[in-house]
Amino acid sequence: MLKRKRFTVPILILLAIMLVFSACSPQGDSPAPDLVATSVHRTLESTDELSTTEAKPSRTEPAAATPTIIPASQNRTHYQLNINLNYYSHVADVAETITYTNRSTKPLAEVVLAIPPRNYPESYRQKLISGPLVKSYIEEGQITHVMLSAPLEPGAQTELHFEYRLILPENAGTYGIADRQTNLFNWYPYIPPLDEEKGWLIHPMVVINGEQIGEYVVSEMADFDVHLKLTDRANLIEVAASAPASGEAKSGDYTYHLEQARSFAFSVCDSFFEQEIIHNGVRLRAYLFFNEVEAGQRILQLAARSLDLYGELWSPYPREMLSIVAADFLHNMEMDGMVMLSYGVIDNAKIERESMLDYLIPHEIAHQWFYSLVHNDQAVEPWLDEALATYSESLFYERYYPDLLAWWWTNRVDKYTLAGAVDTQISESSGYESYRDAVYLRGAQFLRDLRQTVGDQVFFSSLKEYFETNFGEIGTAQDFFEVFRIGSKKDLEPLIDQYFNRQSQ
Repeated sequence: MLKRKRFTVPILILLAIMLVFSACSPQGDSPAPDLVATSVHRTLESTDELSTTEAKPSRTEPAAATPTIIPASQNRTHYQLNINLNYYSHVADVAETITYTNRSTKPLAEVVLAIPPRNYPESYRQKLISGPLVKSYIEEGQITHVMLSAPLEPGAQTELHFEYRLILPENAGTYGIADRQTNLFNWYPYIPPLDEEKGWLIHPMVVINGEQIGEYVVSEMADFDVHLKLTDRANLIEVAASAPASGEAKSGDYTYHLEQARSFAFSVCDSFFEQEIIHNGVRLRAYLFFNEVEAGQRILQLAARSLDLYGELWSPYPREMLSIVAADFLHNMEMDGMVMLSYGVIDNAKIERESMLDYLIPHEIAHQWFYSLVHNDQAVEPWLDEALATYSESLFYERYYPDLLAWWWTNRVDKYTLAGAVDTQISESSGYESYRDAVYLRGAQFLRDLRQTVGDQVFFSSLKEYFETNFGEIGTAQDFFEVFRIGSKKDLEPLIDQYFNRQSQ
């Protein structure tokens, strides 16, 4: 658990400026402004415009898109999560049932579980593990090995049932208690992907000098049915989630259904203000703190433009809702159907088009494609989502602010002396800055140089081919370079040697 710190206003502003490089990665604790406001809901028309002067896109405007219906896959893992949350005492009691199908070619004598809350001492208190095939279990750090009474044959299905209590830690991040909200991301036991050669894909959290380095969870697509019950003063509380809620407003009793997602997340708060637009059939909803309400229209329109651009380049956004949530901490994070933006980014976005807000919103929303729809091993090959999301910022500027594209490259990437291999693993990093420089920033430089090498047509067609080929799966560097080698007649080896360490590409 990180100790909480309080900062003076000048230091807070300095820390907010540092967020220019903190997309998706923890960057320390947040201060604690004591602001509580009655929650309100405002619906904006999708025709509301940004106040900035709009630059013309550099290519053709994206056609209006409606959400893509995600096709049902065979035998996805299903999570039924029933959570009773006391927001004010920071305790949650959970009953969880996982329905799991063995999609491998071999019988399984055990099923392995990863339990991320165990990274926080005393946060996870298990009461029960049961199931028709559960014989025994062995706990090993965040991992639980569930031994089966009979092998789970290929194509066979079983259920695992858990009951546990979460004692939410004081943690200014995506799991635990911040000053103005409680966040639940990577909060439940899950079954990781099974690679028949490598085994179960589980990695430890990496923390250096009190900072978590990158992300470590690898997850396959699954379906979620979630029931949330708020047990104290529910009428005061707003809930941002990965999917729209069913249930009477302010009742504190909500159900959610989400298909083909990597995770399910909540951000719970009694001082959110909500704003919403409907854009091409997608409900875009912002959850903001009191002093950020004026930024709501701008945030939603930046999100709408991001959906347009990425929908054109890769595929239409496939969900009916996207939540954009003010984070009461100094970093930003992507989840399925939800992104969190540091209050520092929002509060200090004074210069339109030349602000962190204008490129970090496109960054986090790009992860709805490269993280969610196409996943990757975030511990071993984090560049496959982070470099692509960072480079997507430049595509956003190229489309909407072409006069500022050079500004973006200079101020976001090129003015820094960068080192490190793009394919750095989180465990190889010496700290957050070295990880950021190698994976995010040199990663963006590599993609720029790759585009220049192969040309626009091959670059965009190959990247779309990578997306479509690995849709719903866990993509790898080998997958990425294979489509570029097929699509291009150029020799890519000198460029790969310049930026990468490994020979597997």
